[in-house]
Amino acid sequence: MYSFHIPLDRRRLFRSLLLASGGLVTNGLYAEALLLTPRATEGPYYPDHLPLDQDNDLTVILGGTAPAGGTVTEFGGRLLKADGSPVAGRTIELWQADVNGCYVHSKGVQRGKERDHHFQGYGKIVTNEKGEYRFRTIKPGLYTGRTLHWHIAVNEGGKRFLTTQLFIAGVEQNDSDGILQRMGTPEQRLSVIREFRPKSSGSEELLGTWDIIVGETPEEPEVRRGGPKAKGPRPEAPPDRN
Repeated sequence: MYSFHIPLDRRRLFRSLLLASGGLVTNGLYAEALLLTPRATEGPYYPDHLPLDQDNDLTVILGGTAPAGGTVTEFGGRLLKADGSPVAGRTIELWQADVNGCYVHSKGVQRGKERDHHFQGYGKIVTNEKGEYRFRTIKPGLYTGRTLHWHIAVNEGGKRFLTTQLFIAGVEQNDSDGILQRMGTPEQRLSVIREFRPKSSGSEELLGTWDIIVGETPEEPEVRRGGPKAKGPRPEAPPDRN
C-alpha cells in the first residue's frame, strides 16, 4: 500500500488555518479544512449485470487470456471523515468506460465501437483500518459528450454514503463538462480533479492519489424520471446523465 497523503491544495488550506489561528486549530476548523467530496450523478451505466470478477484490479479478468487495452492507471488514498479520522470497513465501488469509451452495461456500447472484453469495467474494495483503498485500472476512454472520468460510490450495510466522479487534471474537456462544472463549490471541484503522473521514470503507467472525504449521513437514492427512487443496484438512468 502506498503512503497516501492529503492533496496539496488541502494541506495548503490547513496550513493557512494554522497561521491564522496562531497554531491553535480546533476540530471544527480542521473539519473545514477537509472539504466534503462533492456528490455527482450516478449516470446511466452502473452495471445492470455485475461481472463475476469484482476485485480492485480491473486490468485483468479472472481466467482471462490478455490484459485490458489502454493506459494502466493506479490511484488510491484514504476514506476520511471531515475531522480527518479514517473510515474503515466501507466498500468503495468503481465503474468506468473502457479504452473505447464503452461500459459494462447492456446499453453502454457507443455507436461504431466495441467493448473491450478483456477489461473488467467494475471493481470494488473494502477500506482497511487506516481507511486506505487502491484501484488498478486504466485511463478511461472518452465517452461522447463527457470528459474523462471514473464513477465512484461509497457504501456500507446496504446504504450509499457518497456517489461521485473523479477527473484527470489537464484534460481539455474538463472546462466544458456540465456534470463536473455543477459539482459543489469551486474548492470541492478542485478536490475531484487530480494529477496523474508516470508511476516511475520511463514508465507508461500512471499513478495518482485521492483522499475521499465522506459525510455521516447516507445519501438519498437518485430519483429517476418516470420511476421510483433507486433501491439496491442502480437502475438505468436517462441517457443525458452519464
